[in-house]
Amino acid sequence: MRACLTLLALALGCVPLATAQAQFNFAGHWTFEAIIESDCSFGGTAFFERVEGERFKGELTARQSCASLPEDYLVRQDCDATVLGNQVSVRCRIVEFVNGFESEFYYPDNFSLTVAEPSRLYGVLISFGPTNPAEWRRAEGSIS
Repeated sequence: MRACLTLLALALGCVPLATAQAQFNFAGHWTFEAIIESDCSFGGTAFFERVEGERFKGELTARQSCASLPEDYLVRQDCDATVLGNQVSVRCRIVEFVNGFESEFYYPDNFSLTVAEPSRLYGVLISFGPTNPAEWRRAEGSIS
């Protein structure tokens, strides 16, 4: 029966979910940026390693600079990521304010992303309040 279902899926041009997931490996070095406010820039770097299956652990360092703020933020965060098909969920916890005063108004940087290609993801930054468009790019020369 399973063989019949596999043949039917191949004939219809369907790719089994496990195959689709295996084609994308989130591990490696990434750079990211998001559009937050008109007078601000937001971006940073991240590194993730596979933990098990489609789960990843890593570290993200985010930089936020706004003309209206007295200083720039540089925030180190530990993150967990999960890949499900072409969707990537990144959930972080603040570890350290490297630069900028510690603030109850700076929330962890979380992302909901879609795989556009193995070296580019797009989606949204989810922090406090509205979501903001975001893009992740695999760092040059990074092994996926």
